[in-house]
Amino acid sequence: MSARTTSICRTPQASQTTARPPTGDLARPLDTPGWRARCGRIRRRGRAEDGVTLIELLVASLLALVVFGAILGALESGQQVQARDTEWALTMQEGRAGLARMAREIRQASKVEKAEAGTIEFLATIASTVWKIKYECGVEQPGTEYHECVRKAVEGSAGTLPSTGAPVVRDVLNQTEVFKYFKGTTATTTTTEMTVVTLKVELPAKGTLKQAGSSAYRQRVVLENAALMRNLYTAS
Repeated sequence: MSARTTSICRTPQASQTTARPPTGDLARPLDTPGWRARCGRIRRRGRAEDGVTLIELLVASLLALVVFGAILGALESGQQVQARDTEWALTMQEGRAGLARMAREIRQASKVEKAEAGTIEFLATIASTVWKIKYECGVEQPGTEYHECVRKAVEGSAGTLPSTGAPVVRDVLNQTEVFKYFKGTTATTTTTEMTVVTLKVELPAKGTLKQAGSSAYRQRVVLENAALMRNLYTAS
């Protein structure tokens, strides 16, 4: 906008009376309706071309920070929940697989040689081969505060079991209360009378994964299974 045009739209001052009079269109009287409308348009155009003030810029920046902070908070919370659920699902999957394997082999038992709350040793015929198998759940798990159920096995009923075995269920919390033995529905401690074995393991729901930002679940996962030793049940 021309500074000269803007100055013409202003109310004349006493000091301006001696100035050189405008020529051309600018020489029109200032009190005519057309000239007042033109000056109004000029003033509005000038206001529209004004930039934002510092206060407006600060307010807009503050609102943007609030919005971005809320978005980042929601993303962080979602990542923590995802990590926590991943640990829980992995704990469930591994625990179920190990417990199912123990129950499956115990069902094939033809003789129970040792029956304790945390250990079971038996003979089983698997794929036409006699095996001596031992599940021991009181073994300390390296690097953690938990225990693990390990499987020790040797071919033949007279074989000597190895001193170490492969882990089947990890992160066990109830290592001394895994197995219970029954004759039918009656609890028993006599190995020659046992026909049913129940299995229960308690695992930490948080698992042992190290994921950043995961607060994890604090309760326990309880998995249960049962095995009817059909060979002993038929013999009894």
